[in-house]
Amino acid sequence: MDRALSIAMVAALVNILFSTIFPCFLKKTKTRTIGREMKITFLVHRHVLFASSLVTALMVYFAVKLEPEVRKSIPQMLGFFR
Repeated sequence: MDRALSIAMVAALVNILFSTIFPCFLKKTKTRTIGREMKITFLVHRHVLFASSLVTALMVYFAVKLEPEVRKSIPQMLGFFR
């Protein structure tokens, strides 16, 4: 598998994980368990999670793919500031 693709998939999974867990910890409800709160958050916001994870995966994929060219051009760009 392509390195950029695998990194993008991991980034999308981390995005889903953090987008589900953080709102649960920020809520002040004490009647529900964290597992139930995560399930409700996922069910209510699943379309938003999918869209944001897709955008995250695409941005990470293109960033990893473009990194070698950007790294090569950095010394040339820094030459303009001398």
